[in-house]
Amino acid sequence: MRTRIRARSGSRLPAVVSPLMAFLTAFLALFLALTMVRPALAQEPDPRYWRLDDIRSTFDTWETEYPDIFHQWPLGLSGEGATIPVARISDNAWQFEPQPRVVFHAAQHANECNGTGAIMMAMNTLLEGYGTDPVVTARVDGLELYFIPVLNPDGHGYVFSGAPSWADWRKTLRDNNENDETDFPADGVDLNRNWDWFWGEYDQTDPASQKYKGPYPWSEPEIVALRNFVVAERPVLVIDYHSPVTISWTNYIFWPWMSQHGWGLSPDEPIARELAEEWADNTLTENGNYYHSIYAYDTLPKEQCWIYGKTGSLTFVMEISQQCWWSGATVDTVAARVARGSTYLLDRTLAGPGIKGFVTDAGTGEPLQAEVQLAEMHAPEVGPRLTESRFGQYHRLTLPGSYTVAVSQRNYVSQTRTVTVSTSGWTTADFALEPETTAVGEIDGDTAAQVWLRIANPVRCGQTVKLSLPSGLRPAQVELFDVSGHRVAVLGRDLAADREHMLRLPGRLPDGVYLLRARAGGHQQVARLVLVN
Repeated sequence: MRTRIRARSGSRLPAVVSPLMAFLTAFLALFLALTMVRPALAQEPDPRYWRLDDIRSTFDTWETEYPDIFHQWPLGLSGEGATIPVARISDNAWQFEPQPRVVFHAAQHANECNGTGAIMMAMNTLLEGYGTDPVVTARVDGLELYFIPVLNPDGHGYVFSGAPSWADWRKTLRDNNENDETDFPADGVDLNRNWDWFWGEYDQTDPASQKYKGPYPWSEPEIVALRNFVVAERPVLVIDYHSPVTISWTNYIFWPWMSQHGWGLSPDEPIARELAEEWADNTLTENGNYYHSIYAYDTLPKEQCWIYGKTGSLTFVMEISQQCWWSGATVDTVAARVARGSTYLLDRTLAGPGIKGFVTDAGTGEPLQAEVQLAEMHAPEVGPRLTESRFGQYHRLTLPGSYTVAVSQRNYVSQTRTVTVSTSGWTTADFALEPETTAVGEIDGDTAAQVWLRIANPVRCGQTVKLSLPSGLRPAQVELFDVSGHRVAVLGRDLAADREHMLRLPGRLPDGVYLLRARAGGHQQVARLVLVN
């Protein structure tokens, strides 16, 4: 509110004193504006913001009320030993399924809590609408949705503790000065500067900085837990909610990326840009305008840079609203608008277009964690983009068009095919990879001797040995020994004669010379292996 000082109606100030009076008037107005009109800072955030205890209590309630579609567990532990809550909403929430995965998380920075409200509101809408709203039901049935309302529970707890610096605390509670106290701004690490991405280029090493990167990469267990989760689950999208406090970009969505390391725009630029633009056009600001979108840079040791750069999962940052803290009903309206706009991402992931599939072992049908490249959306600086190991599944959102899909995995024969993606829906491209073979056992038809083992050295750990046993022999056993005579593995027992057998070498052994022995009754063959990793 602006304070204005005026003379009484009808009065007239002498001209000789008007400059002095003007100065006094301006000074008084400034004094009042700074001391009387502006309200004192509250002792804690507005009660409409979610506290961690309330989140945990609500999660417990939801798990009781919606046992089939809601499941929670700890993502990991914070630096102070607090659990980081994560929940999955899906039609069979207690088990993993081969469906597209989307991850939402907030409060990586402790004082940026608008995203926490958006996550809680989005979850509530999904749970309450399931079974009655067909659109909501389709989202829950067709996707695996993961929600982490607070990634930084220690800093979040400090923000809501009533401490004098609560509004400005964005870091963890790492005790940088080792005095067993929480000191502002001397303590804490900026979680979004602790990712191991061009670590040496970022020079913010002052512990008192709000952007202190930490003593070494991955020093903070909160981001290690998120990193491990993303690496294991290989989500289609990762959404990182923030609120502007150290930047001037407000109401913005950042997509990956414009590289500052000579790579230019990311290979996913067409689809990443489209997703960000459509998402922004579906999200209203607190002033009734629409969000904006723009590319990010790959210059800082940040989550978006590392996850996209190392795994290829499309990772977006949303800077929610114009500030960190609101009061009154605006707290909820900001959260509601963000939650509503973000449903675009769910529907786009559910409907495609894109390419999906499974990669398996052609012989056993077992899932493989293989690299899947789309030649038209590939750059060596990004990835590798791997299938997740539980099902061997992959999902890549694309624009319509023709794509060259190449699938490879160590110790298997690579495959490449052309896949055409239509304007909607997911195009399925499954791959069954044949194991490579470099060690072969067979009958030597030119001599009476039976040559069972013929090895092409060197042989890699985890590689497949193809053994062909002649007829007339008793069941065979194949064993691997080190040069001291110690048996390190049994590759097969009771192997029938007159058949081919595929035997896999151990996946992890020290490099060196080994002996492979095949025995069938009173017959045996020994071959020398040079094993490398």
